[in-house]
Amino acid sequence: MKIDRLVGAEVISARAREIGVENGVVISECVWDIGQSIELQHAHRLDLSTASKTVRIYFPDQELSTSGNEVRKKRTDDRLRGAIAQLLPRSPAPTYATSV
Repeated sequence: MKIDRLVGAEVISARAREIGVENGVVISECVWDIGQSIELQHAHRLDLSTASKTVRIYFPDQELSTSGNEVRKKRTDDRLRGAIAQLLPRSPAPTYATSV
C-alpha cells in the first residue's frame, strides 16, 4: 500500500487557507518539509506565512497519511486554528499607563 503524504499536505494547506479566510488572515505561503521518519511525533513541518508573520506547525505522520478520520481531522483543524491565531494582527500593548 502506497501512502502519498503530499496529498495529505495539500489538503491541510487548503484547510489552513480556509481557516485563515474565516479569521481575516490571508496566508500567502504554505511551505512543507515532509520528513523521512514516520515514527517521529513531529515528523512533518508546515510554515504558514502572511505578509508580515510566519508560524511553524509540526504534524505527525498519521495526520498527513489519513484524511478520512474525523478525530484526526478535528485535531488538525485545532492545530491550524491555534497557529492562525498567532498570525492575527495585534496592536502593541502600551508599555506604560498615564494617570489623570
